[in-house]
Amino acid sequence: MEALFIVLNHEKHVNNLLVEFDKNGLRGGTILESMGMAQTMAERSIGGSYAYLRNMLSGGRPYNKTIFLILDNDRLQLAKECVRKVVGDLGQENVGIMFNFPIGEIEGLTK
Repeated sequence: MEALFIVLNHEKHVNNLLVEFDKNGLRGGTILESMGMAQTMAERSIGGSYAYLRNMLSGGRPYNKTIFLILDNDRLQLAKECVRKVVGDLGQENVGIMFNFPIGEIEGLTK
């Protein structure tokens, strides 16, 4: 089993990615609202109306969407292909990141 994490910097990709996952039989993930450390640090050090202005100047996108899935090893590559198809090149600046790691044990996962 593998855990795949996808952090998307643009919310516009989320619905299309979910549709692509569904088309490929990938279900059961979890989606979280998240915020990058740099954004959090900027808000805490500046504060007040300056933080609001900073968000406006940065495109008003202070939050990310983090999606994670628990997958059999054979489904991992399929999920990654879906992400690349919908999101595009993750190597471009300000798109997002994707990473995975093996899971030793898991409890509570139903099929």
